[in-house]
Amino acid sequence: MRICLISREYPPDTGWGGVGAFNYHIAHALTRAGHDVEVISLSAGDAARSSLEEGVLVHRVAWKHLLEELNLTLVAAPASHYVIKTTVALWMRFMELHKEKPFEVVEVPEHLAGGLFHAMTRELPLVIHLHTPHSKFISDCFHGVTPSFDNRLICILERIGILLADQVISPSANLAGFVAEDTGYPFERIRVIKYPVDTDKFKPEGPRALAEDGNLTVFFAGRLEERKGIHYLVEAMPAVVKAVPNVRFICVGADTNAAPGGGSMLAWLKKRLAENNCLDKVTFIPHIPLMEMPNYVRSADLCVVPSLYDNAPFTCIEGLASGKPVVATTAGGMGEYALHNERGLIVPPRSAEALSDAIITLLKDEKMRLQFGKNAREFVATNLNLARKAEEKIELYEQAKAHFAARKSDPLYMRGTQRSLRDALEVLCAYEQMMFETLSKQSLAFRTRHWFRFLKKRPRLAAANLLVSSYRRVAGKHATAPAFIARLEEAVEAQQKEQFSVTMSLASMLEDAAGKKTRTQEKQPIAVQ
Repeated sequence: MRICLISREYPPDTGWGGVGAFNYHIAHALTRAGHDVEVISLSAGDAARSSLEEGVLVHRVAWKHLLEELNLTLVAAPASHYVIKTTVALWMRFMELHKEKPFEVVEVPEHLAGGLFHAMTRELPLVIHLHTPHSKFISDCFHGVTPSFDNRLICILERIGILLADQVISPSANLAGFVAEDTGYPFERIRVIKYPVDTDKFKPEGPRALAEDGNLTVFFAGRLEERKGIHYLVEAMPAVVKAVPNVRFICVGADTNAAPGGGSMLAWLKKRLAENNCLDKVTFIPHIPLMEMPNYVRSADLCVVPSLYDNAPFTCIEGLASGKPVVATTAGGMGEYALHNERGLIVPPRSAEALSDAIITLLKDEKMRLQFGKNAREFVATNLNLARKAEEKIELYEQAKAHFAARKSDPLYMRGTQRSLRDALEVLCAYEQMMFETLSKQSLAFRTRHWFRFLKKRPRLAAANLLVSSYRRVAGKHATAPAFIARLEEAVEAQQKEQFSVTMSLASMLEDAAGKKTRTQEKQPIAVQ
């Protein structure tokens, strides 16, 4: 089967976050199963390139320069501006590749609406894989995401993709339930397929990064931020150290400016540890390459995932695959992987006391710890291995193709796939123009700044504009203008039509690439000399 995976994140360019790591694993699993897989992702810089990466053809698209003319939209709705311009970049590359050699199915994360154009045009079967929708960040107030117009617009765009998909997949029943309630999509139609893991890399046997020195090791991996619950783990550490003096904690993750009151979270955590005389018990590591991560997980006696919300983090799954019991919270789908009292212990979120009790229980009971670890490895090796997940994916892709065939003739957008981008860009340009006109009427400061920049950048056009507007204020809007003024008016109007020419050229590029004729350009009036 010819498959296209689209994801803003794909390692190593965009790091090893959950979405990127998932697409990396599934792309390689499907390729090894004999399928033709191509990945479209964002470039870390601003240079587009295509390359064969470990047997998978990856196309990285340039996106940072797109929609630069829509600067008022960038100011008013920066998050939506990012979402739209990256979605446009991914869609354009997809259409180029699809024309050269058609895909049979496309899979896109719901996060930040990467499948928006696919959903509206129904170009081919669409599979939406849930990770964590933007609306979840709003509802739980994570990462400073507020219920603003900007963020609500992103939620709407995500919901369009979900509701119009041919197949929706969730890594946990917990996340499926949230999305069903948030969108109205029937819960029973969401297929719960657990995340995969490379069981050949993450396994109990193999080298260890940490030498055995008589200490018991608790392992945490995740960004140092509120949502990952690292501050609750740090608050739990004094009780653990008191009960189990030979314990040590390894915390792997990048620092963030998410400390209470702002500033470095790492500095705040170290201060709290020093106040509780536990700083010497904790080692912070900012980053570990993926190839070395199994050696660190293998060195642990247990893994802890104290998240305030996580649908199914890979740190939990990789710990289970390595034969380690996991202490996690009920906030998300982690309990569906680290089953309570079988493969780990599940505790309420935001409770340092519950967290410390669970860690102490496992550290003190070696028999329980080893049995949970054995159960964990057996579960992962049987159910979450890459070959098994590739088979499940193909089954779902076939179902998506059948669903697509039954309703292909009923897309949300009916003006043709090639036209979709042009219409979307025209709406964005109209919104930008509306904001400009509104601010010009309401704000003297805005008008002053605008004319200052205009005079500096285009002095002759600015002078012509001033002359024409001054004449109209005196003579009236409908007065017959002298030939000279009329020619200037035509020139000014022509320049105004071209103010979004770079943005609109994206649509022309896509139409040209598809072998479509662009609109016949009207004869342009004389330019201002």
